[in-house]
Amino acid sequence: MRKMTLLAGLALALGAFLPGSARPAIGGSDLPLKGAASGYFTLNLLTGQSHVVGTSGQLTHLGLWTSVQDEQLIPTGVPNTFNLVTGGTTTAANGDQLFFTGTGSGTAVIGSHGSFVINYVSSAGTGRFASASATFTAVVESSFVSLSGAIETGVWDATFDGQLRLSLRPAPGGPARRPACSGPSCS
Repeated sequence: MRKMTLLAGLALALGAFLPGSARPAIGGSDLPLKGAASGYFTLNLLTGQSHVVGTSGQLTHLGLWTSVQDEQLIPTGVPNTFNLVTGGTTTAANGDQLFFTGTGSGTAVIGSHGSFVINYVSSAGTGRFASASATFTAVVESSFVSLSGAIETGVWDATFDGQLRLSLRPAPGGPARRPACSGPSCS
């Protein structure tokens, strides 16, 4: 049993790092977008502005990726509870980029820890993501590391779950496939 588990884990690990593992499907399709990441952030306690940097992780159909984003935390009026808005750029393993915005909410105890759920949307990018769209949710857990004046620095871990829709494009050596018509004008 241990040998079987070890072999299955090795196969999964190799599949995540092989060159073909982050290639998109030919034609248009909805693909799962799942994975995890970690990074660090700085948060200005006076303005609520946060800069999320040092992000790296693994996502299906992106492979190993990095990201930079800016966030604005907005107090809700309930102690330690915040809404947030965010935007940034994710760079896939091959250099293609996916631009995103997001909104979320959660709790944060300044100087201790935070938990947020963020809903992201993307409708632009470069390379294979030029006409792609995506919706995905991140569940984020963060921890305080240091405080210098009004700037808090912390680390975070997140899991991601959503959908990536790649645009229709020609298959190698063939014409583009068109989606099936399903509206009233198709009759």
